[in-house]
Amino acid sequence: MKRAIFPLPVFILPEGATKLRIFEQRYLDMVKEAAKDNTGFVLCTYQHDTEFNLPNLGCLMQINDFNQDDSGQLLIDVYAQTAVTIHNPFQDKNMLRYADVEAVIEPVWYKKTPLDQDNALLSETLRSVFANQPDLSALYSAPHYDDLAWVAARWLEILPISLVKKQQLAFESNFENLLTFLHTLINTEFTD
Repeated sequence: MKRAIFPLPVFILPEGATKLRIFEQRYLDMVKEAAKDNTGFVLCTYQHDTEFNLPNLGCLMQINDFNQDDSGQLLIDVYAQTAVTIHNPFQDKNMLRYADVEAVIEPVWYKKTPLDQDNALLSETLRSVFANQPDLSALYSAPHYDDLAWVAARWLEILPISLVKKQQLAFESNFENLLTFLHTLINTEFTD
């Protein structure tokens, strides 16, 4: 299936949500088209050294809500439905990127995993972060604090680490290494 592609310095995984400010005409057109046809668009991490600055993977986004900021710019709340591979990119006359996309199960560790006692701190601290960040919390009407993969993915999205490191942890590492990394950070920051 062909979809519009929106490369940004944003990292998101399936079931993630974010708010985007849309102001360029090509992306306003993209949102209009995606909303009219209910097809969504692909959000991916901007890459400097690839054709059209696109990586191989992104997430198919669903538009959940529209709003305007104080200056009249469009704000949209979006939800990552599924990971997709990106093939055969091209640009239209307005410089909007498009590509063929196909749903995939990436990262491979991202599947429902019941939370166990060994990982309860990851969930508890994420719940605390959400409680203290109303803008973030508002994006998730039904958070899955009992699903370890969901918790790990949200931590990876919000941690202030480089996009390169996030991509390595999500796509080039296994779940155990990701959990070890998260425990090291969380235990350092949130425990005595």
